Amino acid sequence: MHESHNLTIKDRIFWLKQKWARPRAYRYYQQLLENQFRSPDEIMAINWEKRKRLLKYAYEQVPFYRKRFQSVGLLPSDVRDMHHWNAVPILTKEDLVKHFHELMSPDANACDRYLSTTGGSTGEPVKVYHDARYPMETLGWRMLQWWGLSFGSDVGYARRLSKKSVFQRIVNCAIWWPTKRIWLDASSMTPQTIVQFIEEFNQLRPSLLQGYVGAITHLADYIETNGLEIDSPKAIWVTSTPLASVQRAMIERVFRAPVYDQYGCCEIFWLAAECGEHKGLHMFSDARHIEFVDENNQICEVEEIGRIIATDLENYVFPLIRYENGDEGCQLASKCGCGVHLPMMDAVKGRITDTIRVPGETVISGEYLTTIFDEFPNAVRAFQVVQQADWSLLLRVVPCTDKECFNLAIENVKSDLAQRTNNRVPIRIESVQEIVGDRGKLQYVISRAKGNPPE
Repeated sequence: MHESHNLTIKDRIFWLKQKWARPRAYRYYQQLLENQFRSPDEIMAINWEKRKRLLKYAYEQVPFYRKRFQSVGLLPSDVRDMHHWNAVPILTKEDLVKHFHELMSPDANACDRYLSTTGGSTGEPVKVYHDARYPMETLGWRMLQWWGLSFGSDVGYARRLSKKSVFQRIVNCAIWWPTKRIWLDASSMTPQTIVQFIEEFNQLRPSLLQGYVGAITHLADYIETNGLEIDSPKAIWVTSTPLASVQRAMIERVFRAPVYDQYGCCEIFWLAAECGEHKGLHMFSDARHIEFVDENNQICEVEEIGRIIATDLENYVFPLIRYENGDEGCQLASKCGCGVHLPMMDAVKGRITDTIRVPGETVISGEYLTTIFDEFPNAVRAFQVVQQADWSLLLRVVPCTDKECFNLAIENVKSDLAQRTNNRVPIRIESVQEIVGDRGKLQYVISRAKGNPPE
């Protein structure tokens, strides 16, 4: 907790800046700290009131929801209790693609929103707007408090580097000062970049290592295989894909620090996270609503695995109500002994990705490859990256109707892949009508190569 006497001077400066420069975010964080210790009934009451308010707003202000509700003969007033909530239609990725502009609230200006694009857990590119008025990073502040950390801690990242202008980098430095951040680009990890990151990590000695599961797994494997030394952080925060027990064990063995799993998606950030008990993930039910439904769209029994349906209770510029994000999971019956009363869910199933290796010891994380069409969300309907047994890359794509946009996207993506693979492997594009998944889930990055890549 940031009020702890164990806070460093950096932490205290960071929190003082938040309190005075961002009072709304600071107040919201204080409210989140109070919410987590409320009774389960009180937390559900907060959740239900937010759902009703969002449903009413979406019907009155957002064209898509007004038409959708009217098409099934539903009014917000019909949803009188939690039992009636199941009558609200499920929102799909196809809806986001086809009705993007109709899902935007007309009373939100450009300053109130920011765009997020993603390949998605099923390989289908989508884009959404997030509500800039809501300080969602405060959910992360609370999560780190569970791990005995401050969001003002120094951090080492192993994830994709975002493209920022010089001005944006200066602003970010000012926001995070006096804390520091170092980066390992997960989109192209080489022995040189890994060794450089380890050197910087050992110099900074950050309290937190954060990144993609695949990227941190590869980093740990490289350290262990080469007998390298790295300073132990206080916590390791992984996200983006499911965390296998063997991966957790290796990461904790190499870094001599606990691993914490956090769940979210680009459409709705901050859905759930582990606490120090490691007995499941606490759902952030005071800001999101998570359901698990069966093949008939009925709510699953506790401990029964179902499709995840999520509602962002704080996004009014682009409401996402009962959104199916393509993942599977289940609610847990057990209560956590940490004292936090937010409900529990099991680790998420799905979104498994492979790591791509190419000659020259370069590694491209599967998580990065799922983002290759982020700048062209309207170019393809689905895609899959396959590394063949001969180490060549096959990019399967389901094109959208805009041929000009599709051709531009393919040109850029192929060029980017060629650069990241150092032009060492052939890259082939295959246009298909459909990409068939395994039991409804697409493994969107597959590696069929065995052994070590040729020199």
